[in-house]
Amino acid sequence: MNKAFVLGGSGFLGNYLIEELHRADIKVSALVHKTTLKQNSRQRINTFNGTLSDFDWHSLENDLPDVIFHSARMGGHDKKTRIQAATQNKQANERLVSWLETLQNPPLLVFVSGSLVYGSHGMQRIDETQPPCPISFQRDYFEAEKPILKSLHSGKIPVRIVRPSWIYGHGSWFQAFYLNYMKKKHKVPVYGKGDNLMAFVHASDCAAMMVHVARHGTKNEVFNLFTEPAMTQRAFSNLLAENTNLPLRHVPLWWLNLRFDRAVSEAFRFSLNLHTQHHSIWKQFSPYHPSIELWILKKNKEDYTQ
Repeated sequence: MNKAFVLGGSGFLGNYLIEELHRADIKVSALVHKTTLKQNSRQRINTFNGTLSDFDWHSLENDLPDVIFHSARMGGHDKKTRIQAATQNKQANERLVSWLETLQNPPLLVFVSGSLVYGSHGMQRIDETQPPCPISFQRDYFEAEKPILKSLHSGKIPVRIVRPSWIYGHGSWFQAFYLNYMKKKHKVPVYGKGDNLMAFVHASDCAAMMVHVARHGTKNEVFNLFTEPAMTQRAFSNLLAENTNLPLRHVPLWWLNLRFDRAVSEAFRFSLNLHTQHHSIWKQFSPYHPSIELWILKKNKEDYTQ
């Protein structure tokens, strides 16, 4: 892999992905729409302006990338706008797949999905063989994944789908639902009963695992991404409480419904004991953050309390 094209490079995960690709000395190009890339990325990257819906894919044919990393998703702020965005995204992904199928040697497509696609399964061990049963935000967004999943099964083009677990790091859900709450309330929240299982991966490790999958993964497979085995949400909150000397506070799910919407409360009720069938591929992978507990320990207590 010498050249990569990133869709969603200015997004949360895309920023980490571009940094990882630069770290691996891979030439990077990206499709940019409204949000600009970070300053340090703009100086080292070839950008194309446009959207997934209108970009002229044929413009890449004179210098095809080896891999297209697809972490772009048109979002919505409620169910109605999520459905609209998912429909647009589905049509855009169909355009992308159709173009790739015209090429004699199409680049590998690495598509970012999410573990919410599997649905909630309590304590049951779930690996990549589990069929989709989307929950929460993925009830709507899964429509956009269908053309990619169909392409993976058909084998007409090389496709690998990655499904990250709960991605933590700067700018993630952790900041929105834990760090901000802890700074304001001086307590660590436990949403609902707290007995739901959550597996974790740091954003930098998620990006590195995507690159690893592109290099070492087998053709047309799904890969679950996580570095921390599943623990209960209550155990996660206890780690935060122990390392910040803050007390726990139980927050009912109806509060999330009022403050946000049903999809958020479903996400914090969602329980998944995530596993993988691709053990041999990950034997050679070393994460930057192998333990979420160690990551919490490294953070200054003032980060949580001020």
